[in-house]
Amino acid sequence: MTNNRARLASLSGILLFAGAMCLAHPCVVFSQNVGSQSPPTLSSQNASSAAPDQVNKQVPLADDAVVATLPDAPMPQQDEPPDQSPPGAAVAETHLNLFPILPPRLTRAPLTLQDKVRIYEHKTFGPPAVILPAFGAGFGMINPPSKYPKDWKDGAAAFGRNYGYRVADHTSRLTGQFLTGALLHEDPRYLRSTSSNPFARTVHALVFTVFDKTDSGRTTFAASNFASAAAGGFVGMGILPDGYNDVTHAEQHMASEFLQIGIGNVLTEFEPQWGPWAKKLRIPKLLPGWWTPEH
Repeated sequence: MTNNRARLASLSGILLFAGAMCLAHPCVVFSQNVGSQSPPTLSSQNASSAAPDQVNKQVPLADDAVVATLPDAPMPQQDEPPDQSPPGAAVAETHLNLFPILPPRLTRAPLTLQDKVRIYEHKTFGPPAVILPAFGAGFGMINPPSKYPKDWKDGAAAFGRNYGYRVADHTSRLTGQFLTGALLHEDPRYLRSTSSNPFARTVHALVFTVFDKTDSGRTTFAASNFASAAAGGFVGMGILPDGYNDVTHAEQHMASEFLQIGIGNVLTEFEPQWGPWAKKLRIPKLLPGWWTPEH
């Protein structure tokens, strides 16, 4: 861009200088052109010099001839049009990770229903949704509730039951969140705090669990988060063994699910701080490319 402007400025200066010379010395240019013509042409012009009107008509013609003999000047290259995209447009690119980020207000673009479906698909059916419940089932079997029946504590069948419950819990939570958010036009992305105070950022993350943003950027009651917690809490009533499938345990699970949403918001809020440490530990290198695909 700078080189183009420099060449354009030099070329403009040359053209302005040449134009000034032509305007300041028309007679000199005309005499040089007459001297370069053939004798018959010169004699004819001398014969016509007695008529002042005809001389006046010949001067513009001679000027036109001089201009015609000049080499074609290269056309100045126009500067490329400035980028019309809003500042920070690259930040607006949505990464389909576990915690999608809502970009700043200046670059905020509302998600379409197709965008929300893609986020839902990755979070619900992506590789993390299949692999992580296996770890949860394993940890649950290591330290199960004291009154759990044996077929939920020992053996491959017990692992299958625990794993199935974890997958059902995960799927129901995200499905309830997606359907409620799509119906009420809630934005599923998290909006980071603009404060640099850790306490204020933590409070912002927890408050965002109760109040989130709509597609238009308006603050609203986070009904989708409550629907998610309720779906995950009560799905166990049809899966868990007797004694753990009642309303009391469902409400306890619902509170736990809601707490997990708040913890996820806090992790997302402070990701710029702990993210570099994860890179130093080469954690991203350990994960395959399909773990957190982008679009």
